Amino acid sequence: MEMANSSATILGDRDDLILEILSWLPVKSIMRFRCVSTTWNSLIFNPDFVKLHLKRSSRNSQIILLEKKIEDRQCFSAVLHSLPCLIQNPTPSSAHSILLCPKPYKYLFGSCNGLFSLHFSLSTYECEEHLVCFFNPATKICSLPSPSLRLNYGIGVQYDINFGFGYHDLRNSYKVVAMVLDWSTQQTSVWVYCRGDVRWRHTIMTSPAFLTIDSNGYFLNDTVNWLGHSSKESKLQIFSYNLKNDTYGYLSVPEFVPTNSEFTSMGVLNGCLCVSFDQERTVFVVLALKDVGNERCWSRLVSVSYETLNISPYYDYLRSLCMWGDLLLLTYSQLWDDYDIIIIFNLKENKVQRTQTYCKHSSSRIFSCHYVPSLI
Repeated sequence: MEMANSSATILGDRDDLILEILSWLPVKSIMRFRCVSTTWNSLIFNPDFVKLHLKRSSRNSQIILLEKKIEDRQCFSAVLHSLPCLIQNPTPSSAHSILLCPKPYKYLFGSCNGLFSLHFSLSTYECEEHLVCFFNPATKICSLPSPSLRLNYGIGVQYDINFGFGYHDLRNSYKVVAMVLDWSTQQTSVWVYCRGDVRWRHTIMTSPAFLTIDSNGYFLNDTVNWLGHSSKESKLQIFSYNLKNDTYGYLSVPEFVPTNSEFTSMGVLNGCLCVSFDQERTVFVVLALKDVGNERCWSRLVSVSYETLNISPYYDYLRSLCMWGDLLLLTYSQLWDDYDIIIIFNLKENKVQRTQTYCKHSSSRIFSCHYVPSLI
């Protein structure tokens, strides 16, 4: 009996050591090791180990650069960079890998804990149907399609739909949030799909409608957020949906942010919700909201002149991509060129560190998405 207990202890200690070593390895290596034995396979996909590996992988977050075609937003290509490599050489040729998403999904609208949320839609004369899935590019594992979110047509009925993707830690649930604008009723309804659900849940109906500026919702601290304004007034607001309790609220944006600029956008930088805009094409400004629950926490993260950035006022779609330490990556393109310019701006020294041409397909724009390889 004592010998049996001693053997179990040795085996347990050995498993702990194996898990400790594996938890520091990249996903690609771990996926090879799962073939060693059924025991190793069970250890690798143990939920506690998956969480431990994700926690350690998060220290080496990466960035995805997406090319979205202007004339058809449901087409994209994506390349994966580590942040240090992107800073040193922000070109497609320096990418760690090109991401290929499973068919028929054509639109990536979110990344969380190593999972992508992908979208596909079908339209007929009677309705349009929207399906999503969760895809892990590191493990190449794709979930089954979600149930269909069906929007029926009628006389004068027209819809706009925008998606967001996030994670609720306490419930260990991944949620897709769809904001559906019905132009005929001037109402916005919110639908939620949680991984494993058998249907979409209709959680909220708002009136007047909320018109989004940035199509994608941005996830931060249990909330998915869209920048836009009410259909009855032009004042900018943030529609914030809480994944924890399925409630929503509106966050005010500082009044000096222009409502008529086509280059106003939102994103997440250094753990803050950020709004970027230009002032009469002379100054580029980024505001940061540190606490999503407190709209009084806005601060000015960046305010830099076009002269400092060496940007002509005749550009197309200036926006921020990501931050790494004191370095902010911006992207813009000239109206007459088929390539983007990536600017690496040093906030601490208030100067451009370097610029780089980023070759892209014509009629497309560069976006970014944070990514952490995981076993989720």
